[in-house]
Amino acid sequence: MPLPRPTPGTGKWWALGIAFALGMTALFSWRVLSVADEQITVQTVGFDVVDARTTTIDFDVTRPVGGTVRCTVQAQDVRHAVVGSAEVLVAPAPVRTSRQSVTIRTTTQAVAALVHDCVRS
Repeated sequence: MPLPRPTPGTGKWWALGIAFALGMTALFSWRVLSVADEQITVQTVGFDVVDARTTTIDFDVTRPVGGTVRCTVQAQDVRHAVVGSAEVLVAPAPVRTSRQSVTIRTTTQAVAALVHDCVRS
């Protein structure tokens, strides 16, 4: 059984509705992708406990091109207590991802190092 034909004169409303839906889908997709480009993400590459008072950490920061970011890194002991921290200013760069290496002075022997947070500066 064939589908009934739309009433004459309603085709333009269907076309207008479909065009509106496609336009809104494109707008929302663009907005979601533009927000993802502004996001700051961090990936720890590794750390090294140099001695009882020094730990180094290497990490990659992904941020908007040309944006300045301030990251706080921490060294922790066996009980996950913070035994040292440092702030690093990640300067603007022409690429989104850059590798950072930071030395953290500690009060006691650390067993781990991590990036606590990174925020726009």
